[in-house]
Amino acid sequence: MKKLKIFLVLLFLSLILLAGCKTLPAGRIVDPIELLDNNSAFYIAIPKAADTVLIERMIQNNVKNLSETDAKLIASKVNKIYCGLNRSRNFLEVQSSIDSAIPLSLIPKVMTKKNGWQVSKYSPESSTSEYTVYNYENIDITFPNSSITCLGRDIETMLSKYDTLSNMPAENVELYSDLPDELLTYLKGAEDEIRFYAGKPQSFLTILTGANLDLRLIDVKGSFITDPKHENQYLLDLDFNFKNDKFRKAGKALLTLAFGLTNSQEEEIGFSELKISGIRIDKKQLYKILVL
Repeated sequence: MKKLKIFLVLLFLSLILLAGCKTLPAGRIVDPIELLDNNSAFYIAIPKAADTVLIERMIQNNVKNLSETDAKLIASKVNKIYCGLNRSRNFLEVQSSIDSAIPLSLIPKVMTKKNGWQVSKYSPESSTSEYTVYNYENIDITFPNSSITCLGRDIETMLSKYDTLSNMPAENVELYSDLPDELLTYLKGAEDEIRFYAGKPQSFLTILTGANLDLRLIDVKGSFITDPKHENQYLLDLDFNFKNDKFRKAGKALLTLAFGLTNSQEEEIGFSELKISGIRIDKKQLYKILVL
C-alpha cells in the first residue's frame, strides 16, 4: 500500500506541471499503449472523458495537502492512463504509460535532488539518444517526450522500445505492442468508458462481489460507465470466459446470486462465454480494485 501511495504521488507530481501545449516529437509518433509489456495480470484503460472525477479523486486522495482546485488542474493534463498491475496480498507492482501533456522544460526544476529525487541517465543499446530517469523510493519515472509519461516496472525496457519506435519512419503507423491483438484493440478503444482485462480474475472477483467465487475462469474483461441516474454509481458490463460449458453453468448460478441478476442482463455465447450487463456498483468498489 505504501509503495502504491508513493507511486501515485510520483505520477501526480509529474502531471502538476502547469502550462504548455503538446510538442510532438519528430519522426514516428509513439502511442503510449505500445510501451506496456505483457507481464501484468490486470490491465485498465482510464480515459479522461469516461470519468474526470475518478482521476481527480485518485490525485486528491494520494497527494497530501492538495486542494480540489489543484487536483482538477492536474487531472486536466491527463488524456488517458494505461496501466498494468500485478497484485498479491502484500505487494502491488505497477507499470503505467500515460497519454499526458507535460512541458519538459519544467521537469528538472521540480524533480531535483533537493526534493528527494535521484536522477540518472539511460541510453538504449546502439542508440545515440539519452533519457533522464527519476527515482524516488525505488520507483522510476521518465518522460520520453512531452506526450508520454512512463512509471513503474521496467522503465529501461519501456525507454528502449520507445527509442526504437520513435526512430521508425513517420509514415509507419502500425501499432507495435507486446499485448495480444484482441486486448490491444479493446484497451485502445476505451474512449468514453473505463475498460479493464483480468488475466487472473480470482482476486478481482473477490473484491467486486465480496465472496470467494471459484469459477474456473480463463479471463474476464469489462467496462465501467457512470450511471446517468446516480453519480455515485457505475454501470458495469462483464464478459466472462470460462474453461468449458460445465463451469459456465455453475458460474452463472453463482454470479446470479452474487449480483442479484435478472435474465435480461445475461447473454450466453458459444459454449464458454457469458456476458452480463448493467450491473450497478458503488464507485468505491472500483477504488478498492485499484487499491486507492
